[in-house]
This record gives sequence, structure tokens and C-alpha cells, in this order.
Amino acid sequence: MEDLFRSYWWLLFPMGWFIAEAWQNWLSYRARKDALALVQAYAEKGREPPAELIAAINRREELEESARAERAPRINWGWYQAALFGAMAGGLLYISRSGILSDEGLAEALLIVVVVMGALAIASLVYALTWKGPKA
Repeated sequence: MEDLFRSYWWLLFPMGWFIAEAWQNWLSYRARKDALALVQAYAEKGREPPAELIAAINRREELEESARAERAPRINWGWYQAALFGAMAGGLLYISRSGILSDEGLAEALLIVVVVMGALAIASLVYALTWKGPKA
């Protein structure tokens, strides 16, 4: 177990992000569910819900939309990523095929990394070509 932690300690960071995002989504879900239950209770009684309650629901939607807009990319990073991954794939391909490495097994295993980097370069190129930019 200690070796497992020593080898994969870096997984704590994406797992922490995943847990924090899941917690935030659950809290947002509960708040929306409670607000809608309150609106439903008013509707069952035949009364108009307070304007503050409706405003709070609408404000929450506006906040969620603005948060999504802030996370939307404003810069087309696809070209940068395509160049980066393409250069890395080319460099690693050169290293694996040039005979620099004494271990033939390592050179063959490096080709897997080259394929992955090449796929990322192609995906980034497609992203760069199809990117529509931020919505005004």
C-alpha cells in the first residue's frame, strides 16, 4: 500500500478537484430542490410565492450562467497545444528511432507515448479549427 501511494501520489490533486466539484454540485442541487419545493408548497396552497423567492431562483440561475461563462475559454489554445504535442511527438519519435536509447524495449514503449502525443496534437488541431470563440 505504501508503494502504491508513493507511485501515484499525484492522483490526490485530480481526485481532490473531483470531490470538491461533486460537493459543490450537490450543494447547488439541494439549494435548487429546496427552493422549488417551497414554490410548490405555495402553489399547492393557491398562493403566489414571494417575489424574493423567485428572484433568488433567477439570481442563482444567472450566477450559474456567469460561472459557466467564466470557465469558457476566451483564447484559442488549440494551436498552441497542437504545436506543443506535435513537437513532443516528433522529438520522442526521433529519440525512439535514432538509436540513442540502449534499451530496445524502452524505445518500443516510447512509441506508445508518441502515438498518444500525436493523437493529442490531432485533437488539438481539430479544436483549433472548429473553435468559435467566446459568446458576446
